[in-house]
Amino acid sequence: MVVSWKNLIFAEKFLKTADMMINHRLRLLSLVMMLFASLQVPAQTSECQDTAEHRRLQTAMWEACSQDSQKVVYDACLAFQKHAKKEGDMRSAHTAWICGIMFNLGNMNIQDAYHLTQLMKRDIEEEKSEEERYFVPNMMGHVYSTCGNIPGAKEEFLKSAEMIKGTRYEADELGFIYLALAHAELNNDLKESLHWIGEAKKELEIHKDSPNYYRCLSDVYAVEAIVSFKQGDNMGFRRDIAMMEVADKRNQMPTSDLFVPYARIYQTLMNGDIELAMLQTEKLGSKKECYLLKCDIYRYIGDNEKAILIQRELMHMRDSITGVMINENIHQQEQEMELMKQQQKMARRIYLILVHTVFLAILVIILMARNILMRRRYQKRLITKNQELREANKLVTAADEMKTEFIRSMSHEIRTPLNIINGFSQVLTDDENELEPEERRNIASTISENTRQITSLVNKMQALVNMNMDNQENMMKETDASDICQRAILTMPDTDPDIVKVVFDDQTNQDDQKLVTNPDSLLQMLSNLLENAVKFTELGQITLTLRHDDRNYYFTVTDTGCGIPEDKIPHIFERFTKGDEFKEGLGLGLAYCYETAEKLGGSLMLDNTSALGTAFTLSLPIKNNKQ
Repeated sequence: MVVSWKNLIFAEKFLKTADMMINHRLRLLSLVMMLFASLQVPAQTSECQDTAEHRRLQTAMWEACSQDSQKVVYDACLAFQKHAKKEGDMRSAHTAWICGIMFNLGNMNIQDAYHLTQLMKRDIEEEKSEEERYFVPNMMGHVYSTCGNIPGAKEEFLKSAEMIKGTRYEADELGFIYLALAHAELNNDLKESLHWIGEAKKELEIHKDSPNYYRCLSDVYAVEAIVSFKQGDNMGFRRDIAMMEVADKRNQMPTSDLFVPYARIYQTLMNGDIELAMLQTEKLGSKKECYLLKCDIYRYIGDNEKAILIQRELMHMRDSITGVMINENIHQQEQEMELMKQQQKMARRIYLILVHTVFLAILVIILMARNILMRRRYQKRLITKNQELREANKLVTAADEMKTEFIRSMSHEIRTPLNIINGFSQVLTDDENELEPEERRNIASTISENTRQITSLVNKMQALVNMNMDNQENMMKETDASDICQRAILTMPDTDPDIVKVVFDDQTNQDDQKLVTNPDSLLQMLSNLLENAVKFTELGQITLTLRHDDRNYYFTVTDTGCGIPEDKIPHIFERFTKGDEFKEGLGLGLAYCYETAEKLGGSLMLDNTSALGTAFTLSLPIKNNKQ
């Protein structure tokens, strides 16, 4: 018998979707074999005369799903269909269509599956295969079920059940159609699912002599066990699983069960082996069932967030262009296909006019789009430049304000001690002033203290400038940590030892006190920290603690002053930030210490601060890697 044009259409559609099929060929092989098993296609039907050749071609078609070559899959299906038609076995010939349909459903290629179902329908109608007509609504039910249209799936399965009644296939396959209805309702209406399980049981009671009895019975209990699991009926679940296993042991059919593997995954989950249940789910042949089982697993272990994400992925696949088209328009497609044929005749007459019109329209649109795009690009560049100018203006304004504030602070910090020095100098040089020796010493001390303040201010400014200009790494050398600490204490502002006591706590136990660093920068940092401690400590003690471990030296300055205000703590190491605006200073000391410590490979940290005092710790590496 010559291969008809419908076979060629099948070949075209099959090859078109082969790329999507190949990634899941191994899993889909089992799915197709399970479907063929449910349809009960024997190795040799009543029409087929060549048993060995029939079995060989059918097995080759099943196994072709696991091959790498797209052509092998197509050739195997076409060869089996050609052989079956030649022998007059139309039912077996239609299984080639089913192979393509289930491949597409397994990959969620709903549109291609629907198209192949319509081609199979035409083939059955033209061959006038009356008893095989139930194939079409049966496949349409699977299409609807896969895309989530449960009412449509139910309608098609019921239509298939009515068509199969009274035929030679009723005893073996009607129960499986009822199971398909129960399975479609599993994630929609559990009561409805139980109803169809009951119908399947009634059908089995009528056909106990069927060789497919125990296989169908094991699947009935498998679906019933899944319903019990979803209802939270653990005792019912274990009862149904036990009855499923009993029926499965009595099953003498060589073909695989449809729903028993799903029930066993739920049993694995109920036994607490989550990882094994997930692994078994990954091996399923149907993407849709894989998603639904994963949702149930994640809900069972309480991970609702992942369950929702998995469900969203499935919904996204269903709501794709194919899913939306099938779900919303599938009832109208047969009428639309006929209408399209008529429209195509009319379209041919105006084809040339439309081509020219479309070409001109596209050209105009391209020119307009190009013009609009160029304008938008220009506007975007203009907006970007304006934004850059605004940002630059903000930076200039901020820099100008910072410069003004710096000059104001400098003027104030220098003018105050200069005025004091100038005033007391005039007092000392005025011959009319007769001063006691004690008064002269106090005046001299005041002049010295204010001179020290100016010198300290200039030193801080010079250190800040040097920090930005000098390469600290080139100025490092071996330095005596204890000696630097003692020198820093000597440069401190004068304090009354009866009011504020200054203590140097050397915890190094006279060990090797050498570290590699910039000694001038270290001295300046300790001087800044001690000067701040004196500034904010009116009563109590200032302690400079020296300690080390295997890697670092730690210099901790602790005072019993007033502490740092809470709102100032996040900005305390920024330039021109002062803990108390009414205290002398520019707010540069801690900023210098913080930035210099980092350049020397160390750090400066605020250990604690409160109304009882403040503690800063400066850490520097013993052997500096930046040298």
